[in-house]
Amino acid sequence: MTLMEQTSEKITPKKLGPTWVDILFLIFLVGVLISVTLLGRLAFEEGMKTERSKENGEAWVKWLTDNSAERFKDGFQPSACAGGPVVAAALEHERKELMRAARLAAKKAGTEDEPITLPDIPIGTWGECFKALTAKGGALADQINAFSMEPLTLVSKCDPGDLSTAGGFLLEKNVSTPVGSAIPQVTSTLADNDLIIEKVNIRITICDKGAYPTKIAEFDF
Repeated sequence: MTLMEQTSEKITPKKLGPTWVDILFLIFLVGVLISVTLLGRLAFEEGMKTERSKENGEAWVKWLTDNSAERFKDGFQPSACAGGPVVAAALEHERKELMRAARLAAKKAGTEDEPITLPDIPIGTWGECFKALTAKGGALADQINAFSMEPLTLVSKCDPGDLSTAGGFLLEKNVSTPVGSAIPQVTSTLADNDLIIEKVNIRITICDKGAYPTKIAEFDF
């Protein structure tokens, strides 16, 4: 064997290709890219759910503010959400009828001296208005909770310890206190038996994906 042949044999390069370390690194890199993509998509979807929840609240704000003045006019529909003297007169008439019936029943039972407690009267109450708006064919029917995909419901509060409240919304009423009070107004949940015959200052809050409160608006209805 000549010197040239020996030199050529020594410098012949070995076969090149990825090592097992290279393959593991590529697999790891692909896994990271997939994870980042999935997390980004999840964050986007959760953000869209919160936006849809806000849209639900904004739809309520629009209807209630648009009809804030109209509901005090004759013939307003739905009548369950109407206000003004006509509704107040109907409420007073219903109270008188219930009182009359209760007194007759007490007289028959011989309990005239006992105090009479009247049941809640649905006329002119928020509960009846809410039912009218969310019933089939109502102005705000068929709204869906973006997180649970169940029909939209009211919650008593947004509770981060209870994620079932995510996507729900809270309606509160603000009642002004007498002039000179240390607290200018008192805020409480708008209950079913709360009267809406007169103007009511309402605050709407939605619960985001973490069930934290996000205020939408505060307005008169």
